[in-house]
Amino acid sequence: SFALFMSTSVQDRLSTAANSDAISNLSPEFIAARDAFAAWYDAKSEDMQALIDEISDRTHFIIDEDEYDEFIDELGADGITDASTFEDAFYGEFEGCGEGVLTEFTEQFCDDLGLVSNIPEDFRACIDYNQYWYYSLQHDFVEIEFKGNTYFFNRNY
Repeated sequence: SFALFMSTSVQDRLSTAANSDAISNLSPEFIAARDAFAAWYDAKSEDMQALIDEISDRTHFIIDEDEYDEFIDELGADGITDASTFEDAFYGEFEGCGEGVLTEFTEQFCDDLGLVSNIPEDFRACIDYNQYWYYSLQHDFVEIEFKGNTYFFNRNY
């Protein structure tokens, strides 16, 4: 149901799913996994639930309890321990890891800020975005590689 994805928190999504007519079409395994996730979520503090909700709203590849717990541990190592900090620092999620992702991130960052919008396309094709990452942006962003994907957080939130 589309309404399932319109809710703002993980708990709201779980409640909506539990009360939907579509529940009869779900497999017993799915229902058991959903119930386990709900129990895991309910056992968390309100602050931790808020962080989980923020991660859920902003990412696409973190999907189960273990992944949330591991990702939250990774975030904590970089000083991101609550929903407000996550919201302020989070810049983006990219599929994959490595140099190609750094280049993709840097190119998107430059486009988002309009840094290259006035440069003719022929010259833009000559920009070494990977080099710009290492020269400048690596000092401003935390890069977290997690489960085959890369997450960027601004250090200056």
